[in-house]
This record gives sequence, C-alpha cells and structure tokens, in this order.
Amino acid sequence: MDNLDAKIIREFNGPGALQWDVRQSYSTIATKLGADEETVRRRILRMQQSGHLNGSELILNPYLINREPVGMELRVASPGRERKSELISQIKLIDGVVMIVDLQGDALQVLLFCEDEKAVSRRTQLLSSISGCSNPLIIRNMGFPRPDIRLSKTDWLILKSLRREPRRNSADIAKELRTSVRTVERRIGILTKNGAFFHMFRPDFKKFDGVAGSIIVSYKDGSRKSALDEAISSKLERVVFSFTASSTISQFNYVCDNLLQAEANHEWIQGLDGVDQARMGIVKGFILVTDWLDEEIDKRLLES
Repeated sequence: MDNLDAKIIREFNGPGALQWDVRQSYSTIATKLGADEETVRRRILRMQQSGHLNGSELILNPYLINREPVGMELRVASPGRERKSELISQIKLIDGVVMIVDLQGDALQVLLFCEDEKAVSRRTQLLSSISGCSNPLIIRNMGFPRPDIRLSKTDWLILKSLRREPRRNSADIAKELRTSVRTVERRIGILTKNGAFFHMFRPDFKKFDGVAGSIIVSYKDGSRKSALDEAISSKLERVVFSFTASSTISQFNYVCDNLLQAEANHEWIQGLDGVDQARMGIVKGFILVTDWLDEEIDKRLLES
C-alpha cells in the first residue's frame, strides 16, 4: 500500500472524521487527491480484488435510532489474553456494539451505540467484567451530527437498500421500492445533508504490507488540538482513518513499514508539547458488528 492507496481509503472513510456522503463520486475524490478518476477506480478495484478491502457498509447515525456513540479502549487482564478471540466473541453479543478493533497484546477498541447514560454505565461495567479491565478509556462527545429530520417509510426503505451496498445504483433502488429515480436521489440527498449515515470500509489489516498502527492521543487542552492533529497526520503519512471530532481526543489508524517505525512515531507523538498521552497499538483485526442495525431498520419500517 502506497500513500495514494491510503489517501483513497481515508477519503472514503472520511478525512478527519467519518464520511457522511456515502456516495461521494470518484471524480470528487480524485480532484481532492490530485489524481485522475480512472486511477482512483483502478486502485479501489485492485484493493478489493487483493482482499485489502472486503467491501463497505452504510452505518446509521446513532442519533437516528435514539442512541449515543461511545468509544472505549480496554486492556485485557493477564489471565484473559490467551483467550482474546473468545472475549471478542462475547463482546460481539453485547447490545449496541458496532465495531471492534483487535490490537496486538492486551488491548481492544470498541465502538458502541447506547440508549442513554444508564446504558453506557451498564455496558462499561459489562465490558470491564468480561475483559478484566477496571479502568477503560472512554471517549465521549464524538462529534456525530444530530440529524434534524423526520424519516418516512420511503427513507427507511432506502436505508435498508443501501446498508450493504452504499453505492448502489439509484435506478435499481427505485425499481425495488416502486418509486421514481428522482424521488430516490432527492431523499438520499436530504439524508446525506442531515448526516443520517456514514460510510465504513471493511479492511483486512493482515493483508497490508508493513504494520498497521492505531494511536489514540489525549490532549492537555483543546487550544492547540487542530494544529497538533494536522502535524500528527502529516507525520504518519499513510493514514487510512482518523477521528478528530472530539474536543480532547483524536485517533489515527495508519500503515508504516515496520514495528520500529511505529514505535518511533509513538515516541515522537508522546513528546509533542500539548499532548497528554498517546496510546499505541498494532492492529490485528477489524470487526464490524452491524446485523442489529438491520433489525433497527426493520423495526422502524413496522412502526411506519
């Protein structure tokens, strides 16, 4: 994977946060990257054929289903490290879990959509109990927009149609829904404008050349965060995903040549003036747990 491959993935997953336009055109991305449209198409096809990318999904904005986004990083207690795959299987069954990132060693990252503060507390206690981690890092205020929209039955049907194929042809959706292409495109435009969903690739980090690193950076205050985020992103170069919307925490997933380089990057970030703490991990696996989102859509369709 070279810099252009990483930039393409980052643009589809969202520069600096999450990509809320799941149908952003190849030409738009090509223009941003200073490449031509055909090159972008070929690169994506190549990464899909090689298994670096195993498709993508449309993920609902949690506020659309009356939930709050919460990120956690867990450090698995020593007796459980040998059975990490079993722990991951248990975590996948917890209500609201959307994504699990398995890091080399004792760390796991989890993204959840929780109904309310009581649910956050219950999930935190449950994850702590399962992993043996008494003090997980919890990321709140993740910068998700709150959609100002009331969804119709047609909107939910469109979401259902796009869930596993975000770039599906509007004509095919219109035929399936027995409506006009114009209606489908107009509603997708409104949903996109209101941040109703975001795009997520399913990468296979085991296929990547080199080392896939994940760094969560905590800042001493927010006054220099934007400048530090930019400096870190430039230093890491092959960033495939970054989340910088939180006021005090940013996350960077990137690819580098080897472990020594990853450790050097970690040391450099930790030494930056304004950085409180940098937690580094090497990514082993990336797991989306999203079948329950289909059930949420079906539930809304029954109610509409």
